[in-house]
Amino acid sequence: MKSTTFLLICSLLISTFNFAQTSTEVFETESQNSSSFTDNGVIFNILNHVGGFDIQSNYPNTGWNGTANDNRYIDNSGAGNIAVGASFSIKSTSNLFKANRFWIFLSDTSLNQTVSGTLTVTGKLSGVTKFTQTKTTGFATGLGSTNGYTLIDLTNLNGQNYSNIIIDQLQVTLGGLYTYGGLDAFTWVKDTGLVLATNDVKPSKETTNIYPNPTSGPLTINALDNTKFEVYNQSGQLIKTIEARKGVNETDISELPKGVYIVKSSSESYKIIKR
Repeated sequence: MKSTTFLLICSLLISTFNFAQTSTEVFETESQNSSSFTDNGVIFNILNHVGGFDIQSNYPNTGWNGTANDNRYIDNSGAGNIAVGASFSIKSTSNLFKANRFWIFLSDTSLNQTVSGTLTVTGKLSGVTKFTQTKTTGFATGLGSTNGYTLIDLTNLNGQNYSNIIIDQLQVTLGGLYTYGGLDAFTWVKDTGLVLATNDVKPSKETTNIYPNPTSGPLTINALDNTKFEVYNQSGQLIKTIEARKGVNETDISELPKGVYIVKSSSESYKIIKR
């Protein structure tokens, strides 16, 4: 009896400790120009609102993993992408999450960090804003000990704790003279036991479906509208264009080598595995 009770207690403890998993994505295994990344089994899309944000890997040692320089991060350094009011989101494709903290490099187009600017952080769930806060001071003005990055701690952002709010999208918006942003070391919490409050339960927003995934070649695209899809390899090269009509479309990528591809429309992106 004592043995059974002891095993039951151990099982409960193990379940408790594995319930919520804190993970930090430092982007070091992601591909140049990718518009999505995978961390702890969850796929996140990088959604652009103003400017062209994606994975940057061309400038080694210009990132910051929280303790040391690293090589990859999200930024908007692509040609012609730096713009006033630059803004992007990190959005999960299948899981709810809680955002804990991230590091961000902020400057003008010339990488001058002494200019005056703001940073607005917004958490959304099913398109509804759950929190928003604008930081106006305390930004790094030089490389210093953090390689020019500023810690954005959502456990204490302007005196408020947003790290326990359930979201599926974290939006970052630059203001003032900040036009360039580089985000690294995104720390978040994956919790399979997340339960929504009644007023948070909303019908799922319709999205385009692409399946099967993985695929040996055949793909079905269930599109909401007439849409052009572009297929990129992991080097960011456009290798195929697919014209899809509203409804079910049959296509094929059998001619492509095995690997991971990004399928983009004007509003969404998907990571597809060709096996």
